[in-house]
Amino acid sequence: MGYETYTGVVAREVDTGEADRYLTILTVERGKLECYARGIRRQKSKLSSQAGLMAYGEYQLFKRGDRHILTSAKAIETFYDIRMDVVKCAYAAHFLEIARDVIVEAQAFPEALQTLLNSMHVLCYRDLAPDFVSRVYEIRILALAGFAPLLDNCSICGEPIQNDGNGGALFDIYGDGLVCGGLNCRALAGYVSPVSRGAVRAIKYVLECGAGDIFQFSISSAVSAELAYLIPAYLRRQFGRDYDKPGEAERYRAFEREINGMAHG
Repeated sequence: MGYETYTGVVAREVDTGEADRYLTILTVERGKLECYARGIRRQKSKLSSQAGLMAYGEYQLFKRGDRHILTSAKAIETFYDIRMDVVKCAYAAHFLEIARDVIVEAQAFPEALQTLLNSMHVLCYRDLAPDFVSRVYEIRILALAGFAPLLDNCSICGEPIQNDGNGGALFDIYGDGLVCGGLNCRALAGYVSPVSRGAVRAIKYVLECGAGDIFQFSISSAVSAELAYLIPAYLRRQFGRDYDKPGEAERYRAFEREINGMAHG
């Protein structure tokens, strides 16, 4: 038994009892950590403003056996502006959901945590499209998790890819990356989609650049649409589950615009 202090971000919260909550914190020191926050939902609780969902800060826990109890918290960043936008909030929830799958208990994964925090910061404070931020985050997280797609050589035959932007390469969503135009490779591939040179360049940049530079580039609307199909599908295949919170939020926003249009029509 004893007190321990961790730095991390609250990635999940589950209400329990009349005023308590279970928190999942992704920490620098020991990866994913579950803790119990007694009385956090009470109006006068000092913890409620410091240990809310998305809050990055320092958390003091009391360890009793295998159980951690939150005793105090000091928020460093709450990403308040994200909470004021339903679409950004959904994308942030998407980032956190993926991070919870990648960062495991009792195993520090600082690179994944830093990528999460960088992406949340960009989503909150920079004027970049949320779907662009999401694609960059997903590509980088895939690489950190060991699922970076192969881009220079055919993932089946190993021959160099000749991508001229006119159907010279295919992206195997069910496989390991690019597939050449050879008939045998196409036959052996899982589920392929044509990929442009611009899309390959964008993916490659995110995979190879420094951690602080992943958002220092731009893409065309055509490449954005291409990646919006390829990367979520590849992510879903590699991680074995659906992540559709951004899609739900975008549909809500479209419905909201439609209703407003009818009201002013």
